[in-house]
Amino acid sequence: MKMVDLSLYLVASRGNLDDESFLNLIKSAIKGGVSVVQLREKALNSREFYTLALRLKALCDEFQTPLIINDRMDIALAINAAGVHLGQEDLPVSVARRLLGENKIIGLSAKTLSQLENTSGADYVGCGAVFKSPTKDSSIIGVAGLNALCEKSKLPVVAIGGICEKNIALLKSCKIAGVAVSSAILNAPNPYQASLTLKQALPNALHKGAR
Repeated sequence: MKMVDLSLYLVASRGNLDDESFLNLIKSAIKGGVSVVQLREKALNSREFYTLALRLKALCDEFQTPLIINDRMDIALAINAAGVHLGQEDLPVSVARRLLGENKIIGLSAKTLSQLENTSGADYVGCGAVFKSPTKDSSIIGVAGLNALCEKSKLPVVAIGGICEKNIALLKSCKIAGVAVSSAILNAPNPYQASLTLKQALPNALHKGAR
């Protein structure tokens, strides 16, 4: 099991920003307390994704912040990212582990108890959507569903989906290792302050029993 601080996990995509503006936003978020950055790009072609990921990797390395690539094993390998995050329809974790080696981080999305039965080789699971998310259309599992997954999971759980300053305290009963956020930071007027505020709220949300 890799030791990684999953407490404030930023799922980021460039959106309508240019590369410089996007990188400056991520830099502010990291300074505010983001502990892991995941780059999730569905609209960029492979060359654009690679170029952006390479620059983001340099930024994350500067602050010793792990960069995780969503889905794209080829990009993760090409830039020597800290790891990859896989969905249920992506490459099997066992294959990803064989390709990446033992020292890389592998995350896996899971929203049902049955999906937790096939997590061997992963380092953490991302569970949600806990609340309605403005960035991804996904079924809602709610706090009760998250609690059930936390109790069943043998791996650290990162809660994801619609989490923001206003609802983060609702997760205090869940045995989570961290929260994954996107719009709460990316769309904030001040990404640094938004990250700092969420980070300060984390001690009240993270369960002492989080693995």
